[in-house]
Amino acid sequence: MIEEELYVLEEKEDISDRKAKIESKNTFMGKYYAYLLHKGPMKGLLIAGAILGLIVSVYLMVGGGFSWWWIPLSIMFIGPIGLVFFALILPFIPYILYGILIIIIEMMS
Repeated sequence: MIEEELYVLEEKEDISDRKAKIESKNTFMGKYYAYLLHKGPMKGLLIAGAILGLIVSVYLMVGGGFSWWWIPLSIMFIGPIGLVFFALILPFIPYILYGILIIIIEMMS
């Protein structure tokens, strides 16, 4: 009897977990992250980040006097990781800006 109740309780928890997973994918952020975390878009972001890192590092090396080792560093790490990080926080930017605006208004009054 107790085993049957535990089984029914576990089954209800499993159903509620599945419903929560489905509901999270129906929101805008859920769809955005579900699409972004597949391999195709992530590879594209990493490649675009490497290209942007190369362009910025060559520009800074020629114009600003940076060392040559900034080029491989920005191609391998800084550019791709920075672009992926930006893509991951992109849906939260309105909330971040709203929080900053509230802080500024509080400081002014």
